[in-house]
Amino acid sequence: MPEYNIRLLWERGTEDFNYQTYNRKHTVFFYGGPKLEVNSSAHFIRNPQFHCPEELLTASLSSCFLLTFLSLCAQKGYIVDSYSDRATCTIDETKHTVSHIILCPVVSFKNESKPDQKEMDQLFEATHNLCFIANSLKSSITVKPKLVEEE
Repeated sequence: MPEYNIRLLWERGTEDFNYQTYNRKHTVFFYGGPKLEVNSSAHFIRNPQFHCPEELLTASLSSCFLLTFLSLCAQKGYIVDSYSDRATCTIDETKHTVSHIILCPVVSFKNESKPDQKEMDQLFEATHNLCFIANSLKSSITVKPKLVEEE
């Protein structure tokens, strides 16, 4: 069974440890990849130079969804020219949870290998069912795909 490991480092770096002023920046080290500077979300006290965990969760889902979709398309012989997504994560502060994530993928295929609408719907349903990150989240996930017609 594959495992994925990271190392996280946070240091106080200030004399005080006051809620309003303590350092929230921390570093995530990926084995075999670049490090990532992370901070708290805008709902707390945020440094906009760095990503927050909520953005990273949303990005992880969007990325996993993309990779799963591309894999399915390649297996079925569909040639994907481009894929973009604008994903949104909604926080329910009363429950302290990510309540909902919306993915809005826009996909362009090479003309002669384009699925019809029914096949697109099936591809996205299969993608949702096979995406490791989607299957790991208890948040509701909505996918609103759009097929771009080539000119």
